[in-house]
Amino acid sequence: MAKKNFAREDVLDKVITLFWQNGYAATSIQQITKATGLKPGSLYYEFESKEGLFQAALARYATFSVEAIHLSMANASSVNNAIKQMLNTLIEQSKSCDYCGCFLIKTQLELASQGNQLYQFASAQLTKIEHIYLDYLSEYYPQIQAKAYAAQLMTVIFGIRIYGYQAESATTQINTINALLPWLATLSEDDNS
Repeated sequence: MAKKNFAREDVLDKVITLFWQNGYAATSIQQITKATGLKPGSLYYEFESKEGLFQAALARYATFSVEAIHLSMANASSVNNAIKQMLNTLIEQSKSCDYCGCFLIKTQLELASQGNQLYQFASAQLTKIEHIYLDYLSEYYPQIQAKAYAAQLMTVIFGIRIYGYQAESATTQINTINALLPWLATLSEDDNS
């Protein structure tokens, strides 16, 4: 058997962007082999299938997302300030000309009608993220209130990730966040600087 001469993480990092931009169905094995420089046999040996590769890419993306949440919480003076900064970052990202939303949310949208394993996996990752927010919010708010706030926050994040495709949407997003999350305190254009 030939020795594996690639790092799994490097392959995943290369295909995350490809899948993220094109979606699952529109990404071909030819595009994957071109992006990774690997032969189909190597990809199938390592990941078993295109579906296995896609799920591994989703898992790696979710890990990055979770790490970013923990880092933001660790570096902020409060949970609310960390959340405000994360929302500001999402809004700033939506201003980019190559904006691509959220890989997990895009996967849910693409595969919702199928309800397949990939859809369920993406949904589970988003639920995990919501529970992380709940854990942090529970340190400052009663459990029932924290659960409601975590759900509200995820709804707003989904909205930002989708509405962000609209041109010139930053001000609208800030106003919407302020209306939907009054417990967070006001976001302003200055926060985005």
